[in-house]
Formats: sequence, structure tokens, C-alpha cells
Amino acid sequence: MGNFREIAISTMSLSELMAGREQVKTEEIVGKELTIVAFDFATITDHGEEKTFPVILFKEMPERYYNGGALLSKLCTAWAAECDGDIAAASAALEDEGGVKVRFRATKTKSGNNLTTMDIL
Repeated sequence: MGNFREIAISTMSLSELMAGREQVKTEEIVGKELTIVAFDFATITDHGEEKTFPVILFKEMPERYYNGGALLSKLCTAWAAECDGDIAAASAALEDEGGVKVRFRATKTKSGNNLTTMDIL
């Protein structure tokens, strides 16, 4: 017989990377050097429109996950493309390579909206 609690946790997560982990907020990672070691994509329906966003894990925060925006989505899509769109294979290859070090920065767009960008270290 399976572990019903673990089945419930994984079923209630939009990505298996989220299961059993707490979400880290952008304010908690701005200015820190972190290593992205795994990624996935999650999709939600918001007012009838599907929205897909990246879910990433940091080596330095193994019990937490981060939901990325447009820039991380672009990066994770490029990584997946290296493995012919196989997200799981690309994420595993990223981890095998030791991940990619980044530093997040809070900035503003030309119109004054908040934007989180990152430097690849």
C-alpha cells in the first residue's frame, strides 16, 4: 500500500519540485549568490487564461523552491531546448553539471514597474 500523505502532497503540487517544499519570496533572494540546480514548469489557469512559469531549486536552499518570471522562463526554456524539449533530462543535466550560479537584482522597467533580473556568475 502507498503512503497516502506523500501521494496527497505530490498531487496538490503544480510541479514535483514544489512537493514538500516552501516557496521562497523574491525579497529573500535579491542580492544573494545562489546556484540553480533544478527546474521545471508549472501551469495555472488565471481568469480562463493558462499561464506557465518556471519552478527552480537552489543548491543553497534545498527545502525551498522559487517561482520565476519572464527572464527565468526564457532561460529555462533555452535549457530545455538543449535536450530537445525534455525538461526532466535538461534539469538532470543541469544538476549533474553542478548548476549555474546567479545573483538576483531588483530593478524597474522603463514604465516604472518592478522587475527582477539576474546576473549569471
